[in-house]
Amino acid sequence: MPGPSESSITYQDTAPEGVAEATIAALEGIDVKWSGGEGSVHPLAGSYPGIQVDRADYLKAAQALHDKADFAFYVDNTAVDYPERQPQRFTVVTVLMNLKTQDRLILKCRAAEGESVPSLTSLWVAANWAERETYDMFGVPFEGHPDLSRIYMPQDYDGWPMRRDFPLQGHLRFQD
Repeated sequence: MPGPSESSITYQDTAPEGVAEATIAALEGIDVKWSGGEGSVHPLAGSYPGIQVDRADYLKAAQALHDKADFAFYVDNTAVDYPERQPQRFTVVTVLMNLKTQDRLILKCRAAEGESVPSLTSLWVAANWAERETYDMFGVPFEGHPDLSRIYMPQDYDGWPMRRDFPLQGHLRFQD
């Protein structure tokens, strides 16, 4: 089993079997690495195909999927923290869905500590709260977000609770 800084998800230059031609065509001209898909052997990746793009191409890829491949539904957003993987500690993970075909696609990009990822709120209103949650829990900023403020933790809270280096007992300010 791979360690926390290693990925057991493998990437290739070609789309896995079962990815719609419209999806592949929409991403033409963007440097995309594919994972998953039908017959995927990675238990956490499931049968959903995924793409990893450079942070600079994240918004461009999302726009293409939205406009050219009918990924009209923004399912969710989160991050994965690999503190040992430097300089790109975080993988930002967005799940999109084509409501006509029921196809899902996982859109990923990597970011270093303090690097911002383009906000997708201009494409999907639902990105607003999901990106705020990712910011609040991991500290990954989203450039262009209309209200990037904490959503669960107090505004003055110091720390990012879902990071792997966050103390298990939290930052205690009081005792019962």
